Amino acid sequence: MRFLATCNPGTEDVVAREIVEEVESAEVEEVGEYRGRIVFSTSGEPWLVLEQLYGLRSIHSASLLLAESEVPTGREGLREIWRAAYSSGAHLHIPPGATFAVRGERIGEGHGYTSVEIASTVGDAVQRAAEEELGWRPLVRLNSPQVVIHAEVDVSTFRLGVLVTGERSRHRRRYRVYDHPAALKASLAYVMLRLAGARDGEVILDPMCGGGTVAVEAALLFEDSKVYCVDLNPRHTWGARLNAETARVGGRVEVYTWDARRVHEILGEESVDRIVSNPPYGIRLGDLLTSGYSTGSSCPRRPGFSGGVGGRL
Repeated sequence: MRFLATCNPGTEDVVAREIVEEVESAEVEEVGEYRGRIVFSTSGEPWLVLEQLYGLRSIHSASLLLAESEVPTGREGLREIWRAAYSSGAHLHIPPGATFAVRGERIGEGHGYTSVEIASTVGDAVQRAAEEELGWRPLVRLNSPQVVIHAEVDVSTFRLGVLVTGERSRHRRRYRVYDHPAALKASLAYVMLRLAGARDGEVILDPMCGGGTVAVEAALLFEDSKVYCVDLNPRHTWGARLNAETARVGGRVEVYTWDARRVHEILGEESVDRIVSNPPYGIRLGDLLTSGYSTGSSCPRRPGFSGGVGGRL
């Protein structure tokens, strides 16, 4: 079986490592650097592989890959897309009476067709193949279809697959009942923890935690770690506690309403192994990294502290 995983552009190396670590017999075949695409194969048991895919924390979606070929970027490319979709066997993945939809996407520039035209072309080919081989025409339903077909042209590579992880992106964790106005994607929080080299058993601090995404992901990832979540805004610390409780890690995430510059006053000196944070700046918040914060703080680092990561990845 071959799969296409999507993720945040720029995180592909971390995603590829997680796939190899967590999916049985997984071998990465292609990495679309800065395009958020990983193609991998596995010989594992289908039911087990699907369960493992649902457990991945860095991906946004995964599709069972049915077709992959090079296509022209001009209008003539739509003919090649139709042929590839027709012969892909995608219609065999739509049960009799089930509805389906095609989600089209283009990656790169210079295409002579739109993502809508990709979806329409693939949908027509799938219906035609079902009519001619099975004797019935699958119904298209754009809202809440029972089967979703993913079709994309990545520069000049056409890929088609059946979505196996659901239309809701995997970065939308169900524990996040409180959304910070500039919330970090949970998949990025996971990547930040991996890049920081955090390990189970360490004490981890997010001194500007917002809604607590980094802290909750750390607690879910590391069962033996103590996690501190600090923010100056009481509304956000209330939301962080709510998210931690919803994720059932409230007992291992300590939340404080406090100034990040004085966090040593509540945690003590040499109390933290790893600091991982997403500083409060960017388009959605404006430039809130004021001179007060840029002066730094007294950091409660343990001996051997090796730093952390942060930023709007």
